[in-house]
Amino acid sequence: MATLHFYRGAEPSSTAETLLKLSRDVLVGERDFEKEFGSITTLESDLLTVASSIFAADRGIARGEREDFARSFELHIPVVNVGRLLPLMPKVQEILRLLSNDLWAINLYQQSGERETSESKTPGPGKVLLFSGGLDSLAAAVEFSKEKPPLALISHVTKNRQTTTAQNALKDILIAKGAKVTHHPFFVSSRNSGAFVHDAENSQRTRSFVFLTLAALTARRLNRREVVMIAENGQMAIHLPLSSARIAAFSTHTAHPEVLTGMETFLQMALDLDLTISNPYVSKTKREVIAPIFAKAPEAIVSSNSCWKSARLPANATHCGECIPCFIRRIAIESYGADMTAYGRDIFNEDFRSLLPDDDGRRNLADLAEFTLKFETLSDTELFDEWPELFAIDSVSVIAMYRRAAADTRSVLSRYPAGQQVLQ
Repeated sequence: MATLHFYRGAEPSSTAETLLKLSRDVLVGERDFEKEFGSITTLESDLLTVASSIFAADRGIARGEREDFARSFELHIPVVNVGRLLPLMPKVQEILRLLSNDLWAINLYQQSGERETSESKTPGPGKVLLFSGGLDSLAAAVEFSKEKPPLALISHVTKNRQTTTAQNALKDILIAKGAKVTHHPFFVSSRNSGAFVHDAENSQRTRSFVFLTLAALTARRLNRREVVMIAENGQMAIHLPLSSARIAAFSTHTAHPEVLTGMETFLQMALDLDLTISNPYVSKTKREVIAPIFAKAPEAIVSSNSCWKSARLPANATHCGECIPCFIRRIAIESYGADMTAYGRDIFNEDFRSLLPDDDGRRNLADLAEFTLKFETLSDTELFDEWPELFAIDSVSVIAMYRRAAADTRSVLSRYPAGQQVLQ
C-alpha cells in the first residue's frame, strides 16, 4: 500500500512513506481560483485540496504489471470542514474505485480555520462545460454556446503544453466565430519531491475527479445549476473493455454514467447545492458527436487533441496514431472527409501481419477489430454474456450505439491494408 501524507505549514511527524506539502509539492489550484473569483472559502479550498491530493497520488505512484496493475492507496489530507466532508469519504472511495480500479482509503484530519456555513441559494440558468481540448468538448461548445448566459468553459491545466495549446486555440476559434463563451483554466498538478516522482504514472484516471470538482466550484460561484456537463462520446464514456485482456483495472471509466452519478451525489452534498452532472453524448458514437463541428467549425478539428500519449510524442506530431483514442478519432473524422491530424504513425497503412506481437499499435488495432466483429456478429444475448456490465446500464441504447460504432469502424478501416487484414 502506498501511504501519502499531505500537509500545510510545518512538516508533521508521520510514518507515511511520502510527505507532500500543499502549494509547494502539490499545486492545488487555489491561486487560479482566486484570480477568477476573489477570496476562496475554506470549503472551496478543502475540495480543491482533496481533489488535487488524489490526483497527485494517482500520478506519483506507478502501476505494476499484470496482477500488480491495481494499486492500494492510503491518503492523509488536511481540511478545515472535517465534519462536513468526512462522512462523504466512503462515497469518494467508491467513485475512485470505479474510476481508477484501485483501492483507496482517504483519511481527513483537522486543519485550523473557520468552517463554512451553508448558504441557501437558488441556482439560475446556464451551463458549465468541461473543456478538455478534445473533439467531444469542442462539439458541445459549438452546440451550446448560443445559449444565455454565456457557456462557461472549464479547463484543467497541467504542464502538458499540447493540451493547453489545444484548449486555447479552440477557445479562440469559438470566439472568432461568434460563440458566447467564457474560459476558466485552472492549474492543478504536482512536483517531484524526494523519492516522489509526480509523473511516474501516466494514465491519470482520476483527472475527471479534479475536472468535475473544478466545474462544480465554478458553477457554484456563477450561480448555475444545469451544469456540470461532461461531453464524451458513448464509445469512450461507457468504455466496454475491447477484449478479455482489458477487463477490470485495464479499462478506464473516466466518464462512465456511474461515475457521473456518484460525483453528482458527492458534490451536491459537499456544497449543499442542487447541481446536475450530465453527458449529452453518452448514446452517440464519436462520428455522431462531431457532426456539429463539421457543420459549423471544421477548421477547428486540426487544433483539437484526443491522444492518450499527448505528452510523449515525436517531433512534428500532435497525436501518436496508435492508441485507441487516436483510432476512434481518425475513424470519426474520415467518416466525413480527409483527416489532417499530424499522427506520429499511420498504422492503418502498414502490413499488420508483419508487426511484432509486442507492438502497442498492433495490439490496439487487433483489439478494436475483435470488438468490432463481436458487435457485428453476436446477438444481444451473446453480448450480455460477453459484457455482464451491460445489465447495469441502459443496454438497449448502449448496444445500439456500439453497433453503429462498429459500422463506422468497418466503413473507414476497410479502406486500408491493415484494416482489411484485421476485419476479415
